[in-house]
Amino acid sequence: MVAFRAADLQDRGKGLPGRPGAVVAAPAGAGVAAGTLVTFCHPVVSVPAVVCRGGTVRAGGWLPDFVRLGELERHIGDEVIEAIAARAVASGRVPAPQRRRLMSLPLVMRLTVAMTLMPGSGYAQVARQLAGHLADVPSARDWHVPTSKVFTGWRDMACPSPMEDLFWQVAGPLVADDAPSAVNLAGMPVCGIDGMLVAVADTPANRAAFGCAGTSTRKGNGQAPFPQVQAVIVTARAGRAKPGAIMGRPRAREQALLARLIARRPDLFAGRVFCFDRNSPAIRSSPRSWTPAGTWWPASRPGSRCRSPAAGG
Repeated sequence: MVAFRAADLQDRGKGLPGRPGAVVAAPAGAGVAAGTLVTFCHPVVSVPAVVCRGGTVRAGGWLPDFVRLGELERHIGDEVIEAIAARAVASGRVPAPQRRRLMSLPLVMRLTVAMTLMPGSGYAQVARQLAGHLADVPSARDWHVPTSKVFTGWRDMACPSPMEDLFWQVAGPLVADDAPSAVNLAGMPVCGIDGMLVAVADTPANRAAFGCAGTSTRKGNGQAPFPQVQAVIVTARAGRAKPGAIMGRPRAREQALLARLIARRPDLFAGRVFCFDRNSPAIRSSPRSWTPAGTWWPASRPGSRCRSPAAGG
């Protein structure tokens, strides 16, 4: 690992088109003569130096404070995850960490997001990928990739509440309503609503919390191979973004979960057209009685004629 003073970095110009030049680490006013042996490297992090006994230079700071989600972090927003974590601790939903070792609440949240992008990787692999070259930096505060047990302990302590806050912070359409690629009906953006069952780990806690669908009994090991979570997801027609979602027990049924989502997030449904599968159970309970803000339009049989939805439901 190569370390140099940030003040010694000099931008010598962009170079030729398609062939940019490197930023040179040299004292101000000093040049680099042709033929000089130069080491090229990518910068990893800029932090205050810690000079140890014997002159060894190490990086100050704490690795979990520097880990980011790359391009995804730009969409989430700078320091948004830190702010959500701080609110969760201040409100008492998450216990305040007592020591700074391998993990932090913002790092747990980022690892959870990263795991959805790398479904074939384990906890340690995701942590190693997310830390990247930061793990190679000689730090004054030692850090190594945590074990799965450490991660699951922090994940259980963090609880789902901060992740739900993060979801609603970033959820929304990817395409503006007035963009050329937007899909509008009667002047309103079109969304679809559908439900799905997701199998989760077969543990006594999950069976007690969620249960299963498709059986007549509520208890017993013979319910189903795995406990399940019922999810009702709102998907924008343009861009396939997920502006909203809600999860619960399978026995809550889609229509009950959808009614709960409407009550909690009425702004999500205002001024939009929502399409359902014609057999969707979510439209069997008169959705027009749930909200006058949006228009509900069950999908019709192939080849049949559909009435145009009226704005205002």
